[in-house]
Amino acid sequence: MLNELKAFGITNPWAALQSVRNFALTVWDPTRSDIRQGVNALLYGALRNPSAERIRTLTEAEPGLAALFAERYDPEIGVDRLERLPDGTLGREYARFMRDNKIDPLGDLLELAAPTNVVEYSFRRAYKLHDVLHVVLGCDTSILGEVRIVSFSVGQRPGDDGAAADLALAVLFLHLALRKPGEFKEAIRLAEEWMRLGERSKLYVTFRLEDLMERPVGDVRELVLAH
Repeated sequence: MLNELKAFGITNPWAALQSVRNFALTVWDPTRSDIRQGVNALLYGALRNPSAERIRTLTEAEPGLAALFAERYDPEIGVDRLERLPDGTLGREYARFMRDNKIDPLGDLLELAAPTNVVEYSFRRAYKLHDVLHVVLGCDTSILGEVRIVSFSVGQRPGDDGAAADLALAVLFLHLALRKPGEFKEAIRLAEEWMRLGERSKLYVTFRLEDLMERPVGDVRELVLAH
């Protein structure tokens, strides 16, 4: 049991207590949990000792992602600068989304060292761009909006062993079952629909979304969802 806890970054009694507390809070109200602790614990678990075979498989399957990693592509997404862009552009709408919902950029919450392989790099980009994806795909911050986004991310990785997105989706469904059972059936329908959409679409982490902030949101959406 201790080994399983350590695999998710839970290395001492205080971390275990904090994680249990945050899990309970997240299930009851996802907006109240300690996001920093949760994000880093999940990432720690998802990235633990990726095998050489897993790294090789991802590199061969996604040469565009491998090229971004080789370039160490990771531009800053500054909300203050993006607020000055015209309405309707990805950058302006992303800045509005962050301000209106009082959200801290997920990329700023990551406490891991710089990625050393393409698997780590892929997960870091997925978290960094999570809220950008909300804007690109037109999903709000409601629980059903999160079901859409997380299901899309799960669909992008059919058969992959990344536990983070799977666990996030399970928490969302548990929250709905406990607090909003009337939305559970709709959440299942949305999850199936958006998983299929994710499966059909190119990995969003392979796009240079940071370089597309001046483009209209609709144009970027078409690019990301192109088969």
